[in-house]
Amino acid sequence: KLTIPECSSIKETLDIVNNNTFLIGNISTAPTEGTIFPDTYFFQRNDDKNIIISRMQRKMDKVVASIWRYDNNLLQSQGDLINLASLIEAEAMDNFEKYTISSVFYNRIKKGMKLQSDPTILYYKNLKSKIKIRKIFKKDLLLDNPWNTYTRKGLPLTAICSPGIQALDAAMNPRNTSFLYFVADGVGGHRFSDNYKEHLANIKLWKDKLRESNEIK
Repeated sequence: KLTIPECSSIKETLDIVNNNTFLIGNISTAPTEGTIFPDTYFFQRNDDKNIIISRMQRKMDKVVASIWRYDNNLLQSQGDLINLASLIEAEAMDNFEKYTISSVFYNRIKKGMKLQSDPTILYYKNLKSKIKIRKIFKKDLLLDNPWNTYTRKGLPLTAICSPGIQALDAAMNPRNTSFLYFVADGVGGHRFSDNYKEHLANIKLWKDKLRESNEIK
């Protein structure tokens, strides 16, 4: 068996498949980002890698089809659903929070605001990097590219990782909130706000938490 964790990129997924010693063959075509469903897959010894990849893609198609509804005014296609779900997956670890973060993205789109999702910046930085980059600098936010949700409105060019079923469901069914902002709370979750003044206060709390954590170390 092999396991593809939620929010794995295509590059990470291919590494997992290629490094499995019980599979054979070479992957003929790299899948598009977001088309692989993260899950544990069982297989026979000496199965072809392309067969496993196809199973992963069919599983994503099946899951998305079961969640997708045509009455959504903001998402124009199942591809949009996967795209938004990938941002939600990259932002939140807690399943309940995924629905709240989804509401923030919906509210921002409705108001014509940029999504300003940090993981989209990291995705572009890691596209050609051999070592995984985890830090963002101010200059990165200004570097325009098809995935930069700080310089461009709407969803990025493609998904940025493989979202799981909870993130996909959250992307289709956001909570009903007035939140427009969120920032990490320093303990694995987020603080949400519906105005910029409160958001700045939450950012200060986050920085204070980081400073406190560094002092303890």
